[in-house]
Amino acid sequence: MIGFVSRFAAMWVALGFCVRLVLIHELSVSYSWSLLWPRLAIGVLNDLLALTLIGAFLGVGLLGGRWIRHAWLALTLGIMAVVLIAEIFFWSEFEGRLDRLVFHYLGYPKEVLVFLEDQFYLSLFLAPFLLIVWLWYRWVRRWLPDDVPWHWPAGFFAAGLLTVVLVPVPTPGHSRFLNDLASNGYLGVLRAAGTDNRGWEDAYWAPRIAKPYVKGSVPMPEAIGAKHLIILVMESYSGQAWWDPELRPRYMPQLQKMSGEGVYLAGVYATGSRTTRGLEAILNGYPPLPGIALNQREGFEQLPSLPRVLGHAGFHSSFIYGGWPDFSGFFTYWRGTGFDEMTSRYDFDEPWFETSWGVADEILFQRVVAEMDRLTREHERVFVSTLTVTNHRPFDFPDGRVAYPAHERRAEYAVAYADYALGAFVEEARRHDWFDDTLLVVVADHGPKLIGQALVPIAGYRVPVVLMHPELGARTVEHLGSTMSLPATLLGLLGVDDNQHFYGDNLLDDEQGLAPVEHNFHIGLVEPHGLTVLARGGGVLSWLRDGNTLAPTRENLDAAERVARLFRHAHERFYRSAASQ
Repeated sequence: MIGFVSRFAAMWVALGFCVRLVLIHELSVSYSWSLLWPRLAIGVLNDLLALTLIGAFLGVGLLGGRWIRHAWLALTLGIMAVVLIAEIFFWSEFEGRLDRLVFHYLGYPKEVLVFLEDQFYLSLFLAPFLLIVWLWYRWVRRWLPDDVPWHWPAGFFAAGLLTVVLVPVPTPGHSRFLNDLASNGYLGVLRAAGTDNRGWEDAYWAPRIAKPYVKGSVPMPEAIGAKHLIILVMESYSGQAWWDPELRPRYMPQLQKMSGEGVYLAGVYATGSRTTRGLEAILNGYPPLPGIALNQREGFEQLPSLPRVLGHAGFHSSFIYGGWPDFSGFFTYWRGTGFDEMTSRYDFDEPWFETSWGVADEILFQRVVAEMDRLTREHERVFVSTLTVTNHRPFDFPDGRVAYPAHERRAEYAVAYADYALGAFVEEARRHDWFDDTLLVVVADHGPKLIGQALVPIAGYRVPVVLMHPELGARTVEHLGSTMSLPATLLGLLGVDDNQHFYGDNLLDDEQGLAPVEHNFHIGLVEPHGLTVLARGGGVLSWLRDGNTLAPTRENLDAAERVARLFRHAHERFYRSAASQ
């Protein structure tokens, strides 16, 4: 049995080392080997911790008879192979180790399997994958003795249990790449599973003297003569195609045109990197508490709600969506946050183009026009929000709409199609009577990918926001802001009282705004010249900011105190409200 354990452990450590070499090759920044070797060494120790987890699982099967032992060994190797592939895919997609998103996606197996089949032709690889696992099992099974004394599996299980109970939360450094390089997906998922979103004390740095959070008094914009509101939440509608002045006219000419016709908010940051975070900010105006977005948590109905406030002011609201209604609990969220009507992909009778995520953007926007025609006939004031899906993997879009081949499935081509669909919508909407009475908002839910090595990678969080209405005119607002501030700003423009006390401020004011951010349980504030993050486990880390460039600096405790006050207040407010239900 000692031979089996030692060989299995050596194989495990070798696989972990090889994965790290692949990740190093995929890094978007370069590090000297003097920085990499210590992380590789720590990685071996972390892999040995993770080995106790897989060992505990394997130990359960080793307590059975010979047939059960071998079947369980094959199952264990299959799980290892799945995690191995998932680690590399996850890094390629999210530039990080497996984390809490695993639990999110496991909750929607149908949608995820459809996506994987559409993007990666999963069924074609199933047979080769099973063959490889079978051959791997035939190689490893030779190490397993015929008789397995009971104390060995019991020891495996005890070691795994100790890891579950005692595995520490590491103190992170400034580079999330180096932090993740030293970790592994097993520990990442374990720590995410063991993190209590409701807990706050001792989880984050706190100032010695706790001062209460008080929202500053910022005058809201003067009301305009808009009767209706449309918010177009554009999936991943940002990134290099927008930031780069040479790429912008090539891939996003319609948004560039709109930014010159309306109020372009150039310094706005999303609060996170997921659509649920984007909706939480845009519709609820709430800081991004660490962990899953609040609209995924019990008690989300008590959040401040833009559709609810507008409903009390006489607006009839509708969320028009062309994707899966139950993915991420969208319909439950939109219903609970106050929308009167909702539309999903099942409500499009004959959509002529769909991806695994939903109908093409231009089909969705055609429905928005039709619904605005109907709703404005039936109601005095209307609020319509929508969420696009085309600019998302697998980046499928209809042929013949833009000057780029659809079959290549490239992200920049998909964003060009999304931009085309947006322009076609605005052109068509201008022909309808309700357009000049409508405040139109175009905003990205988040950036297309994580960029940079900061613990909260805000280089990928900056998103374009455009407000259009005849009374607003055309101008560019450069100062810092957050998508969290949209509800408060829009209520001011519509002349509706903010009776639910959104956290955001006035995006049209000349003062620098508030920009809270979150990533993987770490929370922070973007400020005009810096970023300060409170790491899960108690650390404070700060960066100097020059545009999208960040440079580590000594901890800024004044900024850390601002982070702590804001997020603690939001945490206590949410769970106090949720408990009162």
